Amino acid sequence: MEIKEIRALIDLMKKNDLAVFKIEEGDFKITLKTPEGASARTVVQGISSGAMPIASAPVVAPTAPSPESKPAATHFKEILSPMVGTFYTAASPDSPAFAEVGQQIDSESVVCIIEAMKVMNEIKAEIAGTIVEIVAENGKPVQFGEVLFRVK
Repeated sequence: MEIKEIRALIDLMKKNDLAVFKIEEGDFKITLKTPEGASARTVVQGISSGAMPIASAPVVAPTAPSPESKPAATHFKEILSPMVGTFYTAASPDSPAFAEVGQQIDSESVVCIIEAMKVMNEIKAEIAGTIVEIVAENGKPVQFGEVLFRVK
């Protein structure tokens, strides 16, 4: 894992108010923690006891989007998953969806929840526009950098 990938993870943790982020792949382990009450400090721990090179940790690198997740037209903006987890369109099965096709959103609009390590993380749009497509499927896993929504 390169330092720029770790910095990107730290930025995502800050944006989404996450306290802890862990990755374990074989002998490779990394834990990012934000101490309680300190917003700018982050502790990074990495252990690699095997012959596995650090740069080959596949969990951290965003996966290439599948052909069906590519935008139909290049003029759409995309809301990407800031983490690995399970995508939910609503807070509970009985609750209304946070966002629907045709809905106007702004940068502060909560558009979904991603559950990661038993923590429900509200995901804000960070862009303004009209939702034209919900790409991710409710209750299914999403990867870091995967397209969740398309907005025009």
